Amino acid sequence: MVVFNIDPLLEAMPWFKFTIGCNLFIFFLELYLDIRQSFTLREFKDPNIIWTETKYHIQNIIGLLNFSRTESTIGFILECLVLYFGVLVYLYNANSYIWDHLGFNNTFQITRGVSYLLVISLVSSLTRLPFEMYRIYIDQFVVDNTTKQKVNWIRQIIWDQIKMFLISLFIGIPMLSIVLSLFYWQYPFQWLIIVVFVSGFALWFSDLYPSIAYLFNNFSILEDGELKNEINQLCLKLNFPISEIYTMDGSKRGSHSNAFLMGFWSSSFVLYDNLIKQLSTKEILAIIGHEIAHHKFKHTWKHLLIQLVFVGNFIYLFSSVVHLNVFYTGFGFKRVDVSVGLVLFSYLYSTFANLLRFVTNMIRREFEYAADAFAIENGLDMKQALVSMHGKGVYITPDRFFSLYYYSHPTLMERLESIDTIIKTLNTDNNNTIVTEDKKNL
Repeated sequence: MVVFNIDPLLEAMPWFKFTIGCNLFIFFLELYLDIRQSFTLREFKDPNIIWTETKYHIQNIIGLLNFSRTESTIGFILECLVLYFGVLVYLYNANSYIWDHLGFNNTFQITRGVSYLLVISLVSSLTRLPFEMYRIYIDQFVVDNTTKQKVNWIRQIIWDQIKMFLISLFIGIPMLSIVLSLFYWQYPFQWLIIVVFVSGFALWFSDLYPSIAYLFNNFSILEDGELKNEINQLCLKLNFPISEIYTMDGSKRGSHSNAFLMGFWSSSFVLYDNLIKQLSTKEILAIIGHEIAHHKFKHTWKHLLIQLVFVGNFIYLFSSVVHLNVFYTGFGFKRVDVSVGLVLFSYLYSTFANLLRFVTNMIRREFEYAADAFAIENGLDMKQALVSMHGKGVYITPDRFFSLYYYSHPTLMERLESIDTIIKTLNTDNNNTIVTEDKKNL
């Protein structure tokens, strides 16, 4: 049996040029998709709506699209400059100098490695923060013109960022320490053991999420009344073992309304306060039916499994180059260091992760369509619920490939088109059933 030896190929690979080339490919791919979306928006026509309002709406969407393109361009240029001028090397040397000065030599490789990763993460987060805050401000928050409301929003965002940073330290440092240790200790099937550990950690963190969510939002048990009784009746009808029904103060961060299931082992519904205010009981039941479908079809578990497969793929590929000296020297580093390897490989792997996004988005979209179909088949008006949840406005079907690349969920117009198809198919099947029964009676 002849086994192909990939080591000579890895040794001869121009890693720096290959990484820049991969990121350049993604940059132009996204530019092409943005251009397609821009043409789709500009070509939109609908004789049934007021064009002046539509034109203003389209201009706003194009403005956000241009902002995202500007952000991506700046990010790409910064990444190239960081790699070309060896900024990562300077940060690594500065981190090593500080630890050497404190008396922690190279034997403390885990401590030094975690520190370096935290520095890189902090610098990257601070660079993206202005763009993220502006995007949230424009895309997710309906701004009141009063200064008080704006100040409260800014204070909320800053406080959220501080809490997220502290949680990242509390959870991330132990995990990074273990992962780095597992990579430093070379042994057979190293990548498989690390995948098992990361998978176990992901399951633990998923189960821990409800506890973390309490740090960001206020949860309260839904009061007794018509809505709670109707939800309980629907769960009984659909044979869904509900644990509890909560409301969440989602309105303090934005105008979007939503509902979701919380918990892996026991399921509880969480309703945004916006959802209760904006939708009727009948419409909320349709959203609940959609979420029940996700549980019945085990979509959450399937999505988690897909993510673990991709993480396992990352770990397996990274294990092939983590101890490869030429991989580090190509970027200006003089020694092999797992923490450095994680940073460098992340730059490279982001290209493949973006391409895999097509696959994950296709799967998650099928989950959404299937959940919509389940709700409709059980007599719930999913179409009206979605329209009410999104609110009044002009909605445009996006470019197909743009939507598939960027959106894990179908847009409103895509879901409405799918719902029309589902309803048409159900009506056809019902008519065929009636005709069959009539023939039998004859």
